[in-house]
Amino acid sequence: MPGALALARACRASSDYPAGLLAAEAAWVAAADDGQRAQAAVERVFFTFRLGQLPALLQQAPAWMPLVRAHGGDQAFETLRILALAACELGRIDQALPYAMEAHTLAEADGRPAPRAQSLMALGACFERMGDPWQAERLMRDALALAPADGPPRDRFVALNNLSAALIGAFYLLRGSGTQAEANAALARALPLAREMQTLLPLLTEPYLNVHAQGNLGEVLLHLGHAEEARSLLAAARAIAEQVPLTSQVQRVRCSMAEWALLHRQPEPARDDMLALLQEEVLMPLTRLRAHHAVYDAARQLGDAALALHHLERRTELERQRAVQQLRAQSEQFITRVEAEQSRRDADRERRRAQEMAQHALRDPLTGLGNRRELSQQLPPLLAEAQRTQRPLALVMLDLDHFKRVNDQHGHLVGDAVLVAVAQLLRQQLRNTDLLARTGGEEFLAVLPGASPARALEVCERIRAQVQAHDWSGLAPGLQVTLSAGLASAPPCEESVLMARADAALYRAKAAGRNRIELG
Repeated sequence: MPGALALARACRASSDYPAGLLAAEAAWVAAADDGQRAQAAVERVFFTFRLGQLPALLQQAPAWMPLVRAHGGDQAFETLRILALAACELGRIDQALPYAMEAHTLAEADGRPAPRAQSLMALGACFERMGDPWQAERLMRDALALAPADGPPRDRFVALNNLSAALIGAFYLLRGSGTQAEANAALARALPLAREMQTLLPLLTEPYLNVHAQGNLGEVLLHLGHAEEARSLLAAARAIAEQVPLTSQVQRVRCSMAEWALLHRQPEPARDDMLALLQEEVLMPLTRLRAHHAVYDAARQLGDAALALHHLERRTELERQRAVQQLRAQSEQFITRVEAEQSRRDADRERRRAQEMAQHALRDPLTGLGNRRELSQQLPPLLAEAQRTQRPLALVMLDLDHFKRVNDQHGHLVGDAVLVAVAQLLRQQLRNTDLLARTGGEEFLAVLPGASPARALEVCERIRAQVQAHDWSGLAPGLQVTLSAGLASAPPCEESVLMARADAALYRAKAAGRNRIELG
């Protein structure tokens, strides 16, 4: 199995898709375990998609995806993205959207720009095929913004290709519907994108990308009236696509070449080639629509009313089927959006409730200050940062003087009001970056990152003076409140050392008569 898998990957690098598919199928048969089967499945998805065997791919994918999902990583994301694009090409939005949304979820969790851009492109393809080219263009432009011009050229090329293809799709949707100006405007927006793709080709070697570059630009130029340049580009795209081979791309280019022939009053070759194309076993829905449209135009030029009517009816029937599929997909997408929005609101509500509960667990319910639990979480990082940057830090223990007397003389309600007022005074004197906590009944602790000993002493003295000068009589007649503080400065930055020094300084402040600051 490893030999077959290695051969498949070598074929991927050399763009030998038929040989690559055979090697991937051999790797699948020879796989010894689920891990090897998953890797083989990834290669089978890639080659089956590139060869345009999309119905078979979507039919086989459900059997492969559990293995690929279990394998995980970039390969799981890439496989989901390919399946979303394959389903879009076949008009199976019911399959495309779940694959695209799953890929988008993986990309958002990954966070890298390239997967995020690719997932947005897959979602954009879904919207384009749902008949919403405006939303598709918005998503594709968001993807292009994640692939800047100075980034990896392949990422930029793929983003340009997908956006230009979406705009070309918008042209086909809008033309002939009374909005020709808007259809032409979509092509005008696609033109600089397709031109930029051409400039990136020298940096890329994959024929698959070359086909898209020549084909997109040729298709845009064709409908903008640049016939000769369009013909040269389309011929080049067809030659490369036939050589690989890339069947679905060959079919698409044949439609463009038939339209070129019709513009130049050559209806017979256009009619004959499109009739032959419609007989092919596998034909993408949009390509089939274009083929019927081309035969209809050719028959009109030739005066063959019966043939023109037949293909007009077939095209109208297919457009009606497509419209029904788009409406159904839009309806399902709307329901999904409503459910997703409700789920998001529920998740946000639960998240806020969890955050509030977590916040409540770290807060003193009376004063709203942090408690010992918050102190234990916040102090170590502050000390570590001070140690790393060699910046000063001050730790202050504050204690209300004779607080038991306040409770005994005025009651616990007044005592609680004093604690709330002191907490507010402390907040007013400290910065948002300082850490402030209530650590006991009448005990508080403040941490002042970046404060020198002199600066910290100045702050503590201002706090002491403000508490003493505060008008406490509004809480109880004759009430007086003061506090004492012990101040310790780092370095050293060891929590136990600073706590011990501040506690000893606070003890000295109490012993020396209270209402004072002592240095530890």
